[in-house]
Amino acid sequence: MSAATTATGAAAAANGSTDAPVLSVRNLHTAVATPEGSFDVVRDVSFDIRPNEVLCLVGESGCGKTITALSIMRLLPTPPVRITSGEIVFDGTDLTQLPERRVRDVRSERISMIFQDPLTSLDPVFTVGQVMTEVIRTHRDATKAEARDMGVEILRAVGLPAPEERFDSYPHELSGGMRQRVMIATALVLDPEILIADEPTTALDVTVQAQILERLRAEQQDRNMSMLLITHDLAVVASIADRVAVMYAGEIVEEAPVDELFSNPRHPYTQGLLRALPHASRKRRELVPIPGLVPPMQMMPPGCRFAPRCPHALEQCWTDHPPHEVEAGVGFRCFNPQPF
Repeated sequence: MSAATTATGAAAAANGSTDAPVLSVRNLHTAVATPEGSFDVVRDVSFDIRPNEVLCLVGESGCGKTITALSIMRLLPTPPVRITSGEIVFDGTDLTQLPERRVRDVRSERISMIFQDPLTSLDPVFTVGQVMTEVIRTHRDATKAEARDMGVEILRAVGLPAPEERFDSYPHELSGGMRQRVMIATALVLDPEILIADEPTTALDVTVQAQILERLRAEQQDRNMSMLLITHDLAVVASIADRVAVMYAGEIVEEAPVDELFSNPRHPYTQGLLRALPHASRKRRELVPIPGLVPPMQMMPPGCRFAPRCPHALEQCWTDHPPHEVEAGVGFRCFNPQPF
């Protein structure tokens, strides 16, 4: 058993969770091939998603969140991106070992995904109804009329106005918020056990964002469904998450229950993210940015990937790669954790 696997299990035990996970990602490595060679964009990632739980995967753009989700769904653009090692265990089966035809049986029906940009995810030459009907009839023994009834019902459930009319609309005839509700409905129509939502409120105004998040949380609770929510917005994390995994440069550097992560973060990167947030009590204070830039994947440091930007880096941080440690129910990857 790997150190990451042991650490994840220990963190779950410390949090008092005894439920078996519905999905376990273990030591996942996903690499991209370039003319300069092959480089890990996801490195040694491990986490569990438990029944009826919302796990938020948070980190800045380019840290590997979406690649992690696409790895789970087996939707990587191969080549150049491919899973090189690790396990993605669902219902006792490692999804990385399944042939494509069997993955299709899991995809959408048992694990579903809302993609980041609904306008590019919906085909402009097909109506909402045609897309939903194809999803339903691929996995269910339903007539076109039955598929239409199912589609209209789920569109109504996610709060889309006039669902009978919108069922026959093209994507360009809908607003951004409406298109996102269509994506949610399409992902939920087969009643999956796990929903992966990749930046579901990107490019939406604040009011619509709140409505979409509220609808996602309500559907998750009503359906007793687990959810992996991917975001870079810590305000979204605070409003919806049960647990949070923080990702930096392809690695999970901290994982904790949401209240614990916001009140007592251990990793300097997590602390930097929280200090960079505007806060009502700091009206006249400047925000504290994280210095430097994320290193390119071709030039990752040999030790801790955050060392070049970390104000608390030790000499060891530059040469040795920190293991995943667990302390008081919080998993983190750091040689020199600091009080917050």
